[in-house]
Amino acid sequence: MKAMKMMTIALVAGLSCVLAGCMSSDTATAAPAPVENVSVELAPGRTLQSAIMAAAAHRRWLPAKQADGTVRCTLSQREHMVVVDVVPVGEKAFSIRMVQSNIPVRKYDQWVNNLSREIVMRASR
Repeated sequence: MKAMKMMTIALVAGLSCVLAGCMSSDTATAAPAPVENVSVELAPGRTLQSAIMAAAAHRRWLPAKQADGTVRCTLSQREHMVVVDVVPVGEKAFSIRMVQSNIPVRKYDQWVNNLSREIVMRASR
């Protein structure tokens, strides 16, 4: 009986160490996942830049056109802020590049992927 109790304690302690090791990976220093050369199908009369502007506004990003065709998008929520450049690659593709961010990488990836999906969806409408 005592041996079974000791094995259970050892098993629980071992699993705790394994789980703690898995959870302690430092995502703050990891690089965000790149969003590169995303292809879009443009609806008749729709331009890539108009799709980017509409998608950003719909997702509550503040879009601003740059001179080179890039759209700088800023998203602020409470004390968090992300600034990205949505760069057209040709007429039917775009890339998203981080300019500034003060949020964890996983949250940045989520926000940027949502923006990317919205651009693709708005382009086809």
